[in-house]
Amino acid sequence: MTIDQKRYVEMAEHAETREPTIGPDTVIERGPEGRDETLAMLLEAADTEAEREHIRNLGGRPTLDPDADGPSPLWAVRAPQSLDTAMRALAQRQGRSFSTVLRDAAQDYLAAHQAV
Repeated sequence: MTIDQKRYVEMAEHAETREPTIGPDTVIERGPEGRDETLAMLLEAADTEAEREHIRNLGGRPTLDPDADGPSPLWAVRAPQSLDTAMRALAQRQGRSFSTVLRDAAQDYLAAHQAV
C-alpha cells in the first residue's frame, strides 16, 4: 500500500467515525499554497476537459469589488443586542442577507455624511 493509499484509508475511516473533523493537532492550510496543491490534485483526478474547466472555475467567495485585487475586507464589529436583533429582522423581512443589509447601511451612512 502506498503512502497515498494509506492516507486515503485513514481519512475514510476517520470520516466514518463520530470524531470531530478538526482535531487539536490539525493543521489548517490557508492562502494560495494550499489552494494550489488542492487545485492541482483535483485537476489531475479529472477525467475530461469539461471537468477540468469546471474545477478551474471553482473558487471561494467572489470579491465584492471586481476592480480590486485580492479578497474583500472582512469587518468584525460589536453591536448592542437590540441593534443586532433589529438588523437581522430587517434583513429577513426584506429577504436579503444580514451582510448585504449592513453594507447598504454603511453606504447610506457615507452618502448622508458626504464621505464618499
